[in-house]
Formats: sequence, C-alpha cells, structure tokens
Amino acid sequence: MGAIYEDFVSIGPGTLAGRFLRNFWQPVALSGSLVLKRSMPIRILGEDFTLYRGLSGAAHLVAPQCPHRGVSLALGRVIGNNIECLYHGWNFGPDGHCTAQPAEDSEFKKDVCIATYPVHEALGLIFAYLGRGDPPAFPVLDVFKEGRIENRASYRPWPFFAQIENSVDETHFNFVHRGTKFDEIGMNTQIPMLTCEKTAYGMRRLAMRGGAVREGYFFMPNWSLSSKYEHEEGWSDHVVWRVPIEDHAHISFTCEIFYQNSVEREAYDKAMQAKHIKRQSMGSALDLMKEIVAGKMHIDEVPTDHPDIILIQDGVVCSAQRFHKDRATEYLGASDRQVVMLRRLWGAELKSLNAGKNLTLWKVPHDLKTSRGI
Repeated sequence: MGAIYEDFVSIGPGTLAGRFLRNFWQPVALSGSLVLKRSMPIRILGEDFTLYRGLSGAAHLVAPQCPHRGVSLALGRVIGNNIECLYHGWNFGPDGHCTAQPAEDSEFKKDVCIATYPVHEALGLIFAYLGRGDPPAFPVLDVFKEGRIENRASYRPWPFFAQIENSVDETHFNFVHRGTKFDEIGMNTQIPMLTCEKTAYGMRRLAMRGGAVREGYFFMPNWSLSSKYEHEEGWSDHVVWRVPIEDHAHISFTCEIFYQNSVEREAYDKAMQAKHIKRQSMGSALDLMKEIVAGKMHIDEVPTDHPDIILIQDGVVCSAQRFHKDRATEYLGASDRQVVMLRRLWGAELKSLNAGKNLTLWKVPHDLKTSRGI
C-alpha cells in the first residue's frame, strides 16, 4: 500500500480522503445554533458554505458566495425560504435558482444558479451530503430512541484522524489518563487485551479486562458508538462524529444518550452548572494544551479535577504526535491492532476510489449495544 493511500489527513475536495468523506452524511452544525430566518457561514472539509433556516423551519446549505460580485451569502437576509444577497438583493431559492435581481432585466436571472446540498436534520444536529449523486440512507441506531439526547460541538486543532485513532486506542487510558475517573471506576487497574473484527459497518471493538469485556463500534468512515462515564452523569451511550474543518483541525460532534430519572436529571443539571463555573476559573482546555505542547508546563501539573482534564490529556497527545502521511517508520504492536485495522479499512477504500472501483456499501445495524467492560 503506497503512501498515497495512507494520507488520511488531506481532506480538501481534490484529495482521496476528502472525496471519500464526501460520500457520507456529515454533521455540519448544531441545530440550536441556527435560528429561524437567519444565515451563518460554515467551513467543513476545507470548503466554505452558507447555512440558513427558512421561514418553514427547514435548514438549507448553499454556496458561500453570491455569483454577482462574490459577497458572502451568509451576510444576507433570509426572505421566506430564500436567501437574499446583502449587496444588490439577488435572491436564491432552496434549489439554487436565482428568483430576483431587482436592478437587472427580468431575463438576466434565468441562467444564474448557485450550488445547493442535501440537508438532513436529526438528533439535534444538521447533517449535509457534499458528494455527488444521491445521498445514502441516513443511519439510525436504536439508542437514539431510548434515552435523552444532549449534543455538543467541540473544536479541536489537530487532525481528525489522529482523534479517531486515539478513540480506538484503548490502552492509552492506562498511561495518558492516570489519576482520573478511569482509575476510580477500575478501567486502569490492568492493561486490556484487545481484539477487533471487520464488520458490515466498519469495526467491532473489544477490550478485555479480567472477565469483563468493553464492546464498542467504529462506523466507517468517521463516527463511533461506545459507553462513556462521567462523575456528574454516570454512564451514557456516546455517539461521536469527527469531522474535518481543515487538514489539521476538526470538530467533534457528539450525541450523549442518557438514561436518567427525574431526580438524577435534577442533580445532573446542578452539577453541570457547577462544572461550568469551575471551568471558567481553571483556564481553557485549548490554552492549557498549548502551554503543555510548547514545554511551558507538564501535563501532570494540570489538576485532575479540571472539568476538561480528559480532553486536555487527549488533545496534548493528538496535537503533539508526528502525524505524517507515510507511517512506515512506526513500530506497531499487539496493542495497536485496532488502529491497524482502522488504517486498513481506510486504505482499502482510498485505493478503490483512486482506481475508479466501487466503494464498500457500509451498512449500520440499528440494534447495536455497548458494554462497559469493568
């Protein structure tokens, strides 16, 4: 496998990885961030777009600029279900066709059109399909229907694939996350034995600690389902998409599925308020990461009760590693078998894409269940 098929980081529209990712639904924004009759700029996969919500309540994703003089459409006005350029009032419908040019002859607009993209809103997220042809079916998991969903979007200034590899690397808990909640719940008492298998959706992941098995799932190309523990919320199902903005930055779009009763929910809400106040007093996660990577402080100097300690620890190793395109110099062992399978899955798809062959039609079963493994 040549280095070209191992370049999972370059995600622009002309790259293999970028073309591959565009064949799938990708979250681009939180639903709550887009209010009625407003527009906003979006940058995903190295490209700019305009996202707006029309009077009907539906979200629309269109080209970033007006074709008249190149002004950002995200600065425009939402008129009904259309977007109107702020500069000269050129108006475009959800299908991209120009419907009005107030200062021009009525015939001038007939051949003017902007790009539009399919949008699907679900789980408190706005998804878009940026590829060619018809989009695939939107994957649905039973866990989405069984609990209360909370979602968030977290900007992370390191490659999306570094984050994905970190997520399937179960042994890093024992070293990167020493002295944290993972010690307290017993995940770090022994180094897990890892196995994995290729599936119709990507990879089934198993981590064995004694007689307990932690089971999670990686869905091609860039999302996953696993169990998660936090002091304030207990156990939840954790569904996350790692979506590139640029080659060296991404957004983690997360859906947490909680199974709390009303009393537990009230306690959780209070804990979240306290956590927010504490976060403000202890310094931002991104600032602390920069200090650590620059050698101005050591990671063990960050108090383990920092609300974002896990993010800080993961961010340091993800942003500081040598994430190059040709990984022939790496020494991978048994503890890396899930990372190896991940790379093989991706490499095979990029090789097929480069050769003009059909890509795998990944199928996500609806009834997958996670296990905690402790």
